[in-house]
Amino acid sequence: MSSPGAMKRPIQIEEFKTAIKDMSEEELKNIRYQIENSVSHLERSNKKLEKYIAKLEGLEQEYADDSEEVENIEAGDLQLFRDSVRENQIVLKNYNKRLDALDQENIYRTSGHVKPSESVSHSAAISTPKASNSIYL
Repeated sequence: MSSPGAMKRPIQIEEFKTAIKDMSEEELKNIRYQIENSVSHLERSNKKLEKYIAKLEGLEQEYADDSEEVENIEAGDLQLFRDSVRENQIVLKNYNKRLDALDQENIYRTSGHVKPSESVSHSAAISTPKASNSIYL
């Protein structure tokens, strides 16, 4: 067991695939919801960052919804914005792999293979709000 202050690491895709095999349908739905929610937030964040990058690179467009925010950015932020978009893209790629794994698990289960019990699995260590000491997505 890890201590509460121990550094958490993202679960690797192979570990994720193994962990979801032992999860109930309800747990899989919760995991999918969490991932899709995170993807939505990251995509929205990237769109905003790309607007900021465009402004700093002189490719400014009309920003009716957040023009005041765009006006307050500084040239020194350009590299930070680029790095943030790049990091978000890596995370999005990893999330998409997890969504694909969930799709494959669903196909496997619906093709007539035995489903795990609907009880909560203690062997699958993926972080949810109720399992804060687990490996996180």
